[in-house]
This record gives sequence, structure tokens and C-alpha cells, in this order.
Amino acid sequence: MTLRFHSDVDDFVSTATAWYARRPMVHTIELSLLREGVPSEETPVLMTVWDGDGAVLLGAAIRTPPLPLLCGGLFAAPTAEVVGDMAGAGMTLPGVRGPREVADGFARQWCTVTGAARADTTAERLYRLAALTAPAGVPGTHRVARRSDEPVLIKYQSEFAAEAFGYQPDPSLARATLATAREAGNAYLLWTAGGAPVSMAGVRRPAAGVSRIGPVYTAPEVRGHGYGAAVTAAACRWALAAGAEQVVLFADLANPTSNRVYQRLGFVPVGDSITVEFRVP
Repeated sequence: MTLRFHSDVDDFVSTATAWYARRPMVHTIELSLLREGVPSEETPVLMTVWDGDGAVLLGAAIRTPPLPLLCGGLFAAPTAEVVGDMAGAGMTLPGVRGPREVADGFARQWCTVTGAARADTTAERLYRLAALTAPAGVPGTHRVARRSDEPVLIKYQSEFAAEAFGYQPDPSLARATLATAREAGNAYLLWTAGGAPVSMAGVRRPAAGVSRIGPVYTAPEVRGHGYGAAVTAAACRWALAAGAEQVVLFADLANPTSNRVYQRLGFVPVGDSITVEFRVP
């Protein structure tokens, strides 16, 4: 088995896209990154795993600092060997994210090899849209965000990241993310009530037939009025109009309210994903 670390993003994209497209819903995050570009505060980690002869691709992984390693593409790779070689190459990881069985196995092996400890684990459920049932009677309307809405989008993204992941993204990275989204043909939808934005949903143009919704965020002071459900339904319609064969989203399993909302909208479970944070001894 051999690890390859790609310094050329285009080389990695051409190598890994077909691999991720084998499971397009499960690998929706990775496929979106490959189509849109790989924004990162530092140099990203772009890694592929090959058999001993270097001829057969066995897996792929992506890390965009400061975020955890996306390990879902390692589902067919020998975990112990991959972790051993990564640690031997001097890699450090703040955490790992992927389908539960893949991420849990990787995390156990990483802790064994490096001496790190599992500091925290966040569980999410991946849903796909079966048939949309939009909420009725929600005050307000939706619109696609404009360039002039950038301040509120950055504010909502920052508040979402702090609430969901416990960190504040650099504002310059948030602006770069918005610019990348515009260039990629993605959209942010705003639900407005009383003439002011109250909720936001990001939605991506389909990659390998799959469009992913997120983040979905409603300002805390106006929650409980159905705005999040309404803007999510609008994002679903946008994705379907853009040609999506599947519309997916992730929901935090620790938040039963959002899971109920998405199920009422017509989303059904695909599988569970976890993010494991590491504490270095």
C-alpha cells in the first residue's frame, strides 16, 4: 500500500472524482469540494491510497484546515496501514469526519498509533429528499441572496459555525467561500419576514447528480415560526430546478427538533456520520 499526497489540486481532482462518485450521496461534501475548489486557511491535505504497485486506487481523503480530515473515501482502504503511514509521515489531525463505521475505525486506530485521545464526538444523520412536503402558512417569503446581502450571510455563517462546531471562521475565509459559491453557481436563499432576513439556507448546484443543502440557520431571536423549514423547502425547489437527482442534507442527531422538521419536509435517512475530535497528549 502507498500513500500519495497531492500538491496539485487539479491532479487530485482528476484522480479522486470518479472514486467519490461511486457513492455520491455519502461523499457529497468531497464531491462539492472537488467541483468548487478547496478553500482552506492553510495548505489542504489531498491524499490518495494505492495498492503496493501503485496501480489500483484504494481510497482518498481530504482535509481543509482547520477542519477535520474527511475520511469517508477510505472505506475500502486498509485502515491500520493508512493510519500508520500518515503518522509516520508526521501528520497531525484535530479530528476526523465520515460515515460512522469508517470514521470510528479510523479514530480508534489513530488514537492507538499516536496516543491521542477522543475528546468529543458529534453525530449527524444524512438525509435524502423522498417527496417534498412544504410547510404552509409561514409568514414571509424567500429570495435568492444578492451580493449586497454578504454582511448578513457572513454573520449567519459565523453564528452557525460557532453554534454547530464551536469555532469562529476567519471573515476573509467566509468572504472567499461566498465568492467561490457564486462562481460555482451555488446559491444562498434567505427567508424574509417583515422585510428583513430571518433565516438562511445554502444550496449547491448538483455534483454527480446530488445537491446538498446547508448550512441552514435561523436567528435565535426569531426561531419557532417555521422560517427554517420554509427556507429549506425553498432550497429543495431550487436544487430540483437545477437538475438534482438527489437532494441531501445533514442534521445534528443531538438536535431532535431539526431532525423532526426535515422528516416532515419529506427527508428520509441515508446513514449516520460522525466527527471525532482528538486531544493530543
